[in-house]
Amino acid sequence: MSRRILIVDDETLIRQGIQARLEYLGFEFEKIQEADDGLKALSVLQEEEIDIVITDIRMADMSGLDFIRQAKPLYPHIQFMILSGYAEFSYAEQAIQLGVSAYLLKPISNDELKKVMNTALEELEKREEQYRILKKGERILKENEQYLLEKNLNALLHQLEPLEGEALSLKQSIEVYFPLQNRKLMTILINIDGDSYEKDSYHYQDNQLIRFAIRNIFNESNIKSDKIIINNLSNSNQLFAILSNTCGVTLRAEAEQLLSIVQGNLWNRMNISTSIGVSSIKDYLFIKGTKEAKKAFQQRLIHGNGNIYFYDDIRLLDVMQLPTAQLHMLNQYIERLDIGNIQFMINTIFSDENIRKYNISYIRMMWVRIIGIVLKSSNSILEKEPEKVEQLVFDVEELVSISSIKQLREHLWSVIVDCLNLESNVDATAKNKMKLAVKYITEHYNEDIAINDLAERFTMSPNYFSSVFKKETGQTTLNYIKELRLKKAKEYLVGSEKSVVDIAKEVGYEDSQYFFKVFKKATGQTPMQYRKSCSKL
Repeated sequence: MSRRILIVDDETLIRQGIQARLEYLGFEFEKIQEADDGLKALSVLQEEEIDIVITDIRMADMSGLDFIRQAKPLYPHIQFMILSGYAEFSYAEQAIQLGVSAYLLKPISNDELKKVMNTALEELEKREEQYRILKKGERILKENEQYLLEKNLNALLHQLEPLEGEALSLKQSIEVYFPLQNRKLMTILINIDGDSYEKDSYHYQDNQLIRFAIRNIFNESNIKSDKIIINNLSNSNQLFAILSNTCGVTLRAEAEQLLSIVQGNLWNRMNISTSIGVSSIKDYLFIKGTKEAKKAFQQRLIHGNGNIYFYDDIRLLDVMQLPTAQLHMLNQYIERLDIGNIQFMINTIFSDENIRKYNISYIRMMWVRIIGIVLKSSNSILEKEPEKVEQLVFDVEELVSISSIKQLREHLWSVIVDCLNLESNVDATAKNKMKLAVKYITEHYNEDIAINDLAERFTMSPNYFSSVFKKETGQTTLNYIKELRLKKAKEYLVGSEKSVVDIAKEVGYEDSQYFFKVFKKATGQTPMQYRKSCSKL
């Protein structure tokens, strides 16, 4: 994909030098703009679409930091880098606060410049892919009846009496779409954590897109219970979900399974953190279940974001000192695959004292928390071994039959190690899939190939597919397709008498002018110039 860069420095030689070094390192940009101070740089941003900005700090009229401070809220997608001759801590501190991608000190080596540029380009591609995923699915609620269902469910969740007056009427209207009669029900509150908006990937104006992603992942997850997810019409940062089943015995276990998968997928695919509150099992859908879900969710104020809180566990949470710090350490050890310390933390969390004090309820609650950590750290389980997740969550039922605390710890330890070892097996599978992906692209290069569709075809998330494809081929998917199209175009130009317009369409470009531009940029020649130069050989 074509990129545009802006270089901001008050010295012409430095601007030209940066441009020359980027060309020497093999970076190609559609357009390179220059400005000698922050005010002029802001003017450029108003007139041009810029992807990357490299700026000095000390300049006349407006400093680089003031420029970024004004520009970043207006152009949040831009990757800002500072190249400065000043190593003062205050500058670096301000740069971090502004969300600058890199703070580089002059003179910068070619290796370092190449590294930060590659990181910036990868981040741009990652963000754009995320937005494509979200915008592809972004639609206003299908039809009036879907909106009406959402409205009626919200109303029913706030009714005081479950089987009287308006509540009965609402229940009957919802029954057409979702089973409530003679059912066991759980009300679930899903909250988008503020952390999700603080990583520069998303902003509060992306709220509707994030909620769509949550709904999509929720609906993709398979359980035996009936399920439905809707917006919380009184809080745009939240959603309600309802689980319905004729039998209440497995309803909580299915809730644990479903919500663990949803949380893990949201984190791994989209870098979105959620906190979830779940009511106890009810015979009717009304305000009591809603209040319980909210009360459970409020436990995050004590025990932190990113967890699933069940109302039935509140009493236990109130009386015990939940080892939040221990879970945090376990999370760090799992991320580093620090096997010895993982085992140490398992023994600490499930100590003899804790088991005696808090019994099976403690085991169940901590099990779900630990599985959540494992799923967030091991994306391959969700993508490659979805049936493993069901086994992980339902295994908590088997713990009751374990005869000793030592056996319990060993069982938990073996399950976690088994999950983490899946990572090594995925690499080989992923490589094989990349070979098939290359074969598919070679056969369909002239069609409209989207990364999302490729990822879906090979049962991978778009981000994971892109990462593995680049690792195996040395190119991004888009560049690989572009180069293949150009290669085929050259063959047609040399080996046939087809017109440039026909060749453009033949290799996948409906817009011949765009093909002309891409070809010239890649070869330094127009298609006709290339054909003539080859005919002389």
